[in-house]
Amino acid sequence: MRAYDLIVVGAGIASGSLIYNLLKQGFKGSVLAVDRLDAVAQGPSAFSAGGFRNLWTTSINQQLCSKSIDILRGYKDEMGVSCGFKQTGYLFTYYSKAWERIPEAAKIWADNGVNFELWKPEQIEAKIPGLKCGIDHIDSEVAEYLEFEPIVGGVFGNDCGAFDPSQAAVGYFEKSATFDNRPTVLLRTEVTKILFDSHGKAEGVVIREGSGTEETVMGGIVALCSGPWTNRLLEQSGIPVEHRMPIISQKRMLFITDFPNPDPRWMDIPMTIIDQGIYFKEEAGNLMIGKAKKDSPDTLEAEFEPDYYVEEINLPMQERIPSTAVCKLKSGWASFYDTVTADHNAILGWHDEYPNLLLQVGYSGHGAMESPAAGHCLAELIITGKYQSIDCTPLRWGRFRENQLVHEKIVI
Repeated sequence: MRAYDLIVVGAGIASGSLIYNLLKQGFKGSVLAVDRLDAVAQGPSAFSAGGFRNLWTTSINQQLCSKSIDILRGYKDEMGVSCGFKQTGYLFTYYSKAWERIPEAAKIWADNGVNFELWKPEQIEAKIPGLKCGIDHIDSEVAEYLEFEPIVGGVFGNDCGAFDPSQAAVGYFEKSATFDNRPTVLLRTEVTKILFDSHGKAEGVVIREGSGTEETVMGGIVALCSGPWTNRLLEQSGIPVEHRMPIISQKRMLFITDFPNPDPRWMDIPMTIIDQGIYFKEEAGNLMIGKAKKDSPDTLEAEFEPDYYVEEINLPMQERIPSTAVCKLKSGWASFYDTVTADHNAILGWHDEYPNLLLQVGYSGHGAMESPAAGHCLAELIITGKYQSIDCTPLRWGRFRENQLVHEKIVI
C-alpha cells in the first residue's frame, strides 16, 4: 500500500501553488497530487479569465490579492518561465447611485496603500475605443429595456491586470519537480473517497484510475483543492451535510471575438466592467468577453452556449460601445466557479471537525488571483502551525457555524 505525507486532490493553480510553496519553505515529506484529467491545469485553471485585482473592501481579500500581485510580478524570475503577467489595470464603471458609495471604498483603498484612480467619463471614453458613457445615442425604449443609465465615473486599479493561470500552474509543478522530494502526480485518476480513522482524522484516500482499478493510498495530510467537485467527494466520503462546504458549482462562459476595428488602443485595454456585469479584456489579439448568468443553478454540466453571447452580451455591449456590433463570435468555452453561497469568499485552512483535512476551496471566481498567495500562507500553516505572512483565519471553515461571514462592503 502506497503512503505519502501529503495527498493533494486536484492539479490546478491552487494545488500547484500549495505544493511549490511547501517545498520551497522546507517541507521534506513525500507529496502526491491526483487529478482526474489528462494533464496539469486542464480544469477551471485553464478556463479562467485570469484577472487579478486588489480593489477589495475586505482586508483579507485585499491582502491576499496584493501579495499575489507581488508573487506574479516576480514569477518569471523565480520560476524561470512566464505566466503571461500584464499589469494593464482594471476599470470598473458606475451609474450615479453606485458611484455615491465609492468614496467609502476609496478611503479603504487609500488607507491600505492601494494604487487607484477615480476617473471621469471623458477619461473612460479615452481609454476604451468607442465607448460612450452617456445614453443619448441609444434609442430611449432600448435604454429603458436594458435598464441603461449614464456612466458617471470609474475606478481604475493601476496594479491590477491579467495573467495565464494554467501557465502559472504548470510552472509551479515543473519547479516543484526540481526538489529532491519531487511530488508524484497521478493523472487520469479520480479520488473517490477520503478515508478517516475512528477519531475523524483524515488518513488517506481511495483512488480510481481510468481503467477502473481502485487503490487505497494512505496520507498524513489530505488537502482539498477540488473546486466544484468538493461536496460530491465529501458526500462520497460519508461526511454529513452540516460538515460539508456551502458551495455550489456554477457554470461560467467566456467568449472570444475579433476587435471591432484596428484601433491600436484595443491591445492595451484594462479588464473593463460595464453595464449588466459585462467584462472584457484583450486576449492574444482578440477580445475576451464574459458575463455571469443570474441565479446560475448548481451544476457540473459544462455545455458551451454560443447563443448566450448573441442574446445576452452582444446587444447591451453594442449599445455602450457601438463599434462592437460587428464583433462576431470566434470561439469560447464553459467551465465552473465553486461558489460559496454564504459570502462568496474562499474557504482556507483546517476543517474544524476532521483533523489533517486541509481546505483550499470555494474561491467563488477569485481562485486565480488569490491562490498564489493562499498557497504560500497555507504552506506556512502546515510547516509552522500558524499563518506567518497573512492571517487567513477570517476564511476558515468555522466562520459559517460562528456566523462570522466575510462580506465585501461594496460589491464591485
